[in-house]
Amino acid sequence: MTSFDGPKFKMTDGTYVQTKSIDVGSTTDISPYLSLIREYSITNSNRAVIFDVNWETDTKTSKWSLSSVKLSTRNLCLVLKLPSPPFHDNLNDLYRFFASKFVTFVGVQIEEDLNLLRENHGLVIRNVIEVGKLAAKARGTLLLEYLGTRELAYRVLWSDLSRLDSIESKWEERGSEERLEAAAIEGWLIFNVWDQLYE
Repeated sequence: MTSFDGPKFKMTDGTYVQTKSIDVGSTTDISPYLSLIREYSITNSNRAVIFDVNWETDTKTSKWSLSSVKLSTRNLCLVLKLPSPPFHDNLNDLYRFFASKFVTFVGVQIEEDLNLLRENHGLVIRNVIEVGKLAAKARGTLLLEYLGTRELAYRVLWSDLSRLDSIESKWEERGSEERLEAAAIEGWLIFNVWDQLYE
C-alpha cells in the first residue's frame, strides 16, 4: 500500500506534515503518490498543490533538465529526485498529474520554471497560480510579486521562520532529513499563504 512513511514534522501551528522522499529509478512507479497528493488536495486543501522544481544542466545536451519536484498540501510533502535526464514513464506520470483540471498548482517565482517544463520536457501545467502575483494584487503591494518563498511567507503570514532559518544557515552541512524538513516547512508556508489569500 502506498503511504507517506517518511519523517513527520511539527509546524509552528502545532499541525504535522507527513513526508515522502523518493529517488526515482527506471522502475519506480510514482503515480500512486501523485494520486494521493491529488486526492488529499481535493478533499482537504482547497484543491491546491504547492509545487517547486529544481534543475540541473544535462551534460549531453547542455539544456536544463528537471532534477527534482516538490509537491505539498496542507499536511503532505512529496519530494521526487529524478535522474538526468528523467525517465520517459515518470515524465508521463507528471504530465498526467499536471494536466489535472481538479487541482490548482500554486508556486512562487514559477514563470521561468513553467517555460522550462514546457520547452525541455513537454510538461504543461493546466491550472497554475503564481502566489506572489496573487498576494501583490490582494494586498495592493507590488513588491510581494517579486519575493521568494521565505520572504513572501513572512510578509503575508508574519510566521516564525526560525527553524527554516536554522536549517538554511548551514545548508551544505545538513543531512537529508533536515533538507526534507525544510521542504515540508516551505510547502506548508506557501500553502498557508494561498489559504489566507483564497479566503
